[in-house]
Amino acid sequence: MSDPLQPVLFGSLFVAGLAASLHCLAMCGPLLIAFSKALDSTQGSEVRSGRGSRAAMLRPAADALYYHAGRIWTYGLLGFAAGWAGSRFRLGAAVLGWQRPLAVFASLLVLLSGLAALGWIPGLRLTFALPNACLDSVQQRPWLAALITAPGRSARLLLGAVMGLLPCGMVYAMLVLVATMPTPLHSALGMLCFGAGTVPALSLLMLGGGALPKWLRARSPRLAAALLVGVGVLMLARSLLIKPGM
Repeated sequence: MSDPLQPVLFGSLFVAGLAASLHCLAMCGPLLIAFSKALDSTQGSEVRSGRGSRAAMLRPAADALYYHAGRIWTYGLLGFAAGWAGSRFRLGAAVLGWQRPLAVFASLLVLLSGLAALGWIPGLRLTFALPNACLDSVQQRPWLAALITAPGRSARLLLGAVMGLLPCGMVYAMLVLVATMPTPLHSALGMLCFGAGTVPALSLLMLGGGALPKWLRARSPRLAAALLVGVGVLMLARSLLIKPGM
């Protein structure tokens, strides 16, 4: 029997991406602004030289799309790996009769992570967003800093693919979620939905040069944590409603 909550889960992953992108603003905002300034600098030199003015005006948007494509591709690969690992765990759990308890445990892990990030668990405070974390990672890796200013769309694609591998609490939480899906392909598609949801806000920041309101960036970690709680509740409902073996 098909999972009745599967379409809802894919939609929730997209919405999770929309909210998680606010979390990304706190973590990687300064880096993306630096990236956008590098794009503006390249565009400005081409416009001043009179070479391909129309193409130069459209290049930042195209470069941003290549960056996002690389990042979302990495999310999809991570989702496939998480789905494969999850299917192995579920196979062993089914043999032992632990399939439902394992699903409930994963759901509670996501739910409690969100509650801890909100500071609602006494004595436990979990921080998903470390300000300037991405910028710090780049400063520690000169080759990554050079990649930001490297010319060519292949460099943008590679930059996005690498950025998708940087440590991120929200991505880890989503990987736990997609690991419970029926097959690795479902898991990969789930992470693609999540990645697609992160595109609007990050594109606005990149192309707008940091034009997003400061109050929105300041509240982004709490908004992302609240969404994580909602996703955890959905996972828990799915774990309790779906019979083992479905």
